[in-house]
Amino acid sequence: MRRRRWRALSVALVGLLVTGCFAPQGPMFGDGSSVPEEAARVPLRVRPGPDGTWALNSPEDGLLGQDRTIARRAGPERPGWTATLPAEFALTSQRPGTAHSAYVDGSVVVLVGGSAGREGPSAVAGLDIATGRLSWRRTLAPRSRVFLHDSGFGTVVEAQCGGGSCRMSGWGLLSGERRWARTEQGAVRMLDSCQADAFLPAQRRSVDRCYPYLVTAERIAALDPDDGRVSWMKDVRLPRGRIDRIRAYQGRITLATAPVRGSCLVTVAALPSPGSTDDTDRGWQRTLVWDQPQAPRDPDTGCRWDRTIPLVVGSHMTLPDAKGALVSTPGVGAPGPSRRLAPGEYLVADTSRREVVRRPGRPDRPLFATEDRVRPPGLTPAARELTRHVWQDGRRLLLLDHEDRVLWEDTSDCQAFRHSENGDFLTYCDGTDLVTLRPVSRD
Repeated sequence: MRRRRWRALSVALVGLLVTGCFAPQGPMFGDGSSVPEEAARVPLRVRPGPDGTWALNSPEDGLLGQDRTIARRAGPERPGWTATLPAEFALTSQRPGTAHSAYVDGSVVVLVGGSAGREGPSAVAGLDIATGRLSWRRTLAPRSRVFLHDSGFGTVVEAQCGGGSCRMSGWGLLSGERRWARTEQGAVRMLDSCQADAFLPAQRRSVDRCYPYLVTAERIAALDPDDGRVSWMKDVRLPRGRIDRIRAYQGRITLATAPVRGSCLVTVAALPSPGSTDDTDRGWQRTLVWDQPQAPRDPDTGCRWDRTIPLVVGSHMTLPDAKGALVSTPGVGAPGPSRRLAPGEYLVADTSRREVVRRPGRPDRPLFATEDRVRPPGLTPAARELTRHVWQDGRRLLLLDHEDRVLWEDTSDCQAFRHSENGDFLTYCDGTDLVTLRPVSRD
């Protein structure tokens, strides 16, 4: 009897698990059978920039910001508002931490300001997402850099490095109150492994997996933003040259130097994993002539070098060697690349993180020959896949079925974007309106 009861209970549990795991999903863009339906239409209170995008676009929070206007779309239990920012905090940069940019974290937006005639940020301020009002402001010392870390207590870090030391302060994200201050002798630079100096800028709400790092000529240390504690790494050898980029991935730190003027030589080095008991894990170094075909010549170095271009594309790390870009899987100890692209080729990623090989004057192709073509026939190289089977080509918006037949078509006056807020949504601009679509089953 007990066995029968246990068997019946097991069958019921398995049924529940199977039902929960394999229950039919609701309509989704790109499932081949759903079409868009208008879910909301509101006035477009923030016009995008010349390229059709916004300096601040946080769909999860309903936030759009460009120049001196910032607005929040109303939603369930979410009041809407529109605010005019002070000129110092006008939003024009999409690179968080630079002057005229913004970070978004939960209930606060951290604005990074800039002033005329000054290089770099001039001040930071907190903006209350619930009301659209500034809640605090801090003036920055000249030549300061700003870092945001939202794990733990949530901290804004200011660092001023020069003269062989770095002066640092940590302020509360919500209050702007100073939590700690310290000076670290010997440090010459602080690197942001989350955003500005990263191989790949972190996605929103994942910055708790990366930290600011202090660098000397010979050592590197992680900074704990919550209390200002500095932890120097032991028994590591840094590459020669000015450390310019950093990546922390699966316990391994990878560094890249800035190109040398004239020769364009760059050294990329993976440091040994901290605490590793493997005697063969000594890291690796590779020196190459840096050449990014998609970048203009840098006036200071004379090299084709743009540090805003991600070095991690999809699931691969790309080192732009003049002989041909080296493509490898990041985070592993092996120094050798998995393959080399032809000179002039470089990697870009579509919205599904698939790696695409691009070279001016030639059709795009997938990195792996076994994958499908890069885009449906008839679309231009500028076409962007917003989500599976949904494309924007200039002003055209297209939803295609699995045979690339058009299920729906419209136009957008801005760069449309997909987001998920209790469902699958797509938002675009229709003249003076901001329109949000949701997928519905086609009859």
